[in-house]
Amino acid sequence: MQAEGLIYFFWEKNMKHEALILVVDDEDIIRNILSKLVHALGYTVLQASNTTQAMRMIRQHKPDLLLLDIVMPGVDSKEVLRMVRSDDALKSTAVILISALDDLDVISSYIEAGADDFLPKPFNSTLLKLKISRALECINNRQQLQAAIRSRAAFCQQLAHDLNNGLTGIMMSAELLLLEDQPESQKQQLEDIITSVDQISSQIKAARRSLDT
Repeated sequence: MQAEGLIYFFWEKNMKHEALILVVDDEDIIRNILSKLVHALGYTVLQASNTTQAMRMIRQHKPDLLLLDIVMPGVDSKEVLRMVRSDDALKSTAVILISALDDLDVISSYIEAGADDFLPKPFNSTLLKLKISRALECINNRQQLQAAIRSRAAFCQQLAHDLNNGLTGIMMSAELLLLEDQPESQKQQLEDIITSVDQISSQIKAARRSLDT
């Protein structure tokens, strides 16, 4: 097995054992069958029979993926989607819509609200597995990207800190030398050093600000 395939194998295996999936559907038969299929695929599964229960369980358990039926009694299922997308603690949660609806306008409105994918009823286990695998892969990619961003920010912060410390030492040494009797040519060189250090320090601060925006 090639290295990339081996890495993907272990990633898929770990995601299957670690991923938590919440099935949200008001139809007992559909919800139970979906839950059994998800469990058979190797994932941990929870169930919610209405949107109010779903929102409570999402806040409590923070699932990796929602299988969300569009047509639900009570609170509009779109409110569940809005809650997930507005909560920073849930921003990596994937949402797959499940519905027998074939109204493209309705489905598009859910996609625009932040749903990741759509699974039409009826569906087979192969399609379900594919949709779930792709959604979890996207989650993994997003997490890796966020980790890379945090790593870059930490590196830049540490680099800026170390550079500023070095520049401070140079500037203070130059200012101490200026307190002593120095030929005019030496004073000018020391003042040029201080000016250059100040310019470099300003450039570092500007670069940090640009990275933070």
